[in-house]
Amino acid sequence: MAERPRNYRKKPHAVFERGTRIYAPSPGEPRWRVVAADSDGVRVFQKVPSEEAARARARAIETDLRRQASLRPADGPRTVATLAQCYLGTLEGRSRRYQERQAELFRCWVLPHLGAIDVSAWTPADSDRLLNLARRRVGAARVQTLGSALRSLVTFAHKARWLAPDTDPMWHVSYSAKPTQQGQAVGFVDRAELPNDDQCASLFVALKDVGEPTWALAMRLAYRSGARWGELIALRPVDIAFEPHRTVRIGRAVEESSEGFAFKSTKNTQARITVFPASLTPDLRRHVAAVSRAAGKEGLLFPGASGGPAGRRPFLRIWHRAAGRAGWPMHRPTRAIWHPHDLRHVAACWMLFDLGLDPAIVARLLGHANAAFTMSRYVGVRTGADSATNLLTEEW
Repeated sequence: MAERPRNYRKKPHAVFERGTRIYAPSPGEPRWRVVAADSDGVRVFQKVPSEEAARARARAIETDLRRQASLRPADGPRTVATLAQCYLGTLEGRSRRYQERQAELFRCWVLPHLGAIDVSAWTPADSDRLLNLARRRVGAARVQTLGSALRSLVTFAHKARWLAPDTDPMWHVSYSAKPTQQGQAVGFVDRAELPNDDQCASLFVALKDVGEPTWALAMRLAYRSGARWGELIALRPVDIAFEPHRTVRIGRAVEESSEGFAFKSTKNTQARITVFPASLTPDLRRHVAAVSRAAGKEGLLFPGASGGPAGRRPFLRIWHRAAGRAGWPMHRPTRAIWHPHDLRHVAACWMLFDLGLDPAIVARLLGHANAAFTMSRYVGVRTGADSATNLLTEEW
């Protein structure tokens, strides 16, 4: 007896703004299916012979839903402050640190300048004024973060039907950072503006001189492996391998918030393997063995003073003191111009330009989403391009 085809439902082929879904043909149903819910919540289900017909029907349903949509009434005044409070309440599934950063943005910028405005009266001019004020006080990265928060707030207002679909308080409002030189991407890191190898070596010696040999080893590891701060302080002896290859397994990170420390996944939620040079092996092997004896294979390699995860601020005090002792350029006596994260950039440039690794490999070692980001971040138009092009065209 022939097996009867199963009439199963797979993932939608396409999903539209108001929830209308298109399903491709399946073994149990050879036709395309359009599934939606009308303004009263009644299920709409239709079968059509082709994808073109399905998309046409889905667009018609979406148009009807858009026409019938009405603004959902708010409990109390429909101001930007009320909207922001509702929006922040939807972030419970995000990390605690992300919630705190968003709340800080709204508390410091959005609420003082836009909070009293009625949502329906919020205009692009209001958004522009706020972002222009931010440009005079903070850096481009902070302005972009603020603009992204405003865009998220507008999207939430549309989904909650506090704003009509054809109303956009961020329409044509520019907040993305722009590159300063033709051919460079936003966030481009110029190697000439990073600490060089001699300066890094001086820092590691200074860390030992101020009584922090463990942090000197940690920074040497970050300087070649490219581990982020949260990933570095989450490392355990079990994450370090010396044979058959020298590797560091990065599968988690430490998140610091007002509620304390918590372990979480890495920035892109994927574990990765990175490397360290042979010159680091003797010191790192001794340290791994010592931690394994004292705290076991799951103990922290670089803990804080209490034995738990290290706090960023206490470490920064050590970092800036050692940087001053190493002769680094300083903003002021207690603040160096370079931060621990700059060692990650140094590691990236070392892999790309000194080792000559393929950008795709470097992207994997650093935990980037793809090689295109790595290239735009570190390659671009580098220092010395003018002299190089002049030399090549000397005989023409």
